Amino acid sequence: MSPRELPLLLVRHAEAEEAHVLGDEARALTPEGRALFRQHARKLARLTPLRGIVTSPLVRAVQTAELLAEALGLAQVDVHPALLPRKGAARRILKLAHELGPGFALVGHNPSLEKALALALGDDTRAPDKLRKGTAVALRALADDGGYQLVWWAAPGRSLKRYDTEG
Repeated sequence: MSPRELPLLLVRHAEAEEAHVLGDEARALTPEGRALFRQHARKLARLTPLRGIVTSPLVRAVQTAELLAEALGLAQVDVHPALLPRKGAARRILKLAHELGPGFALVGHNPSLEKALALALGDDTRAPDKLRKGTAVALRALADDGGYQLVWWAAPGRSLKRYDTEG
C-alpha cells in the first residue's frame, strides 16, 4: 500500500479514570480500558498499516497511542499540543492532519475529535455522531477540496462499519 493510499485515523482515547488526584491531565486508562483497547488496537493493525502516531499530551491519550503503536509495531509516538481538548482544537487537528498527510493516527479527545470529524466530512452524515471511547475513524483525503471521505470506523467490542470509497 503506497503512503497516499493509507488512511488518516482519528482515534479517541480509551476508557480512563473518572478523576485523578493530580487533575484531569493525569487521568490514566482504567485496567479494563487498557485491556479492551489493546485487543481493539490489534484489530486496527490488521485493517491498515500506519506510518506514525501523534497524540495529545494528556496521559490517557498517550497511553492509548502507545497501545496502538505496540500493535502496529511502531517504535515511537509523537506528542503534539494541537490535540489538546481546548477551544478551536477541531481546526488545529485538521491543520495537523493536512501537514502530516495520510498514514497517521491522531489520538485525542471529545468533543474536539467529533468536531474535527464533522469539519473533515462536511455534509457526509454516515459518520458516527458520537465517538465512543477507543473509536477509530479512517478517512481518505480528497484531492480536490482538502476535505476527507469516510472509509470505515471501528469501536472497541463492536463490528467494523465500512463505506464504499467510491462514493
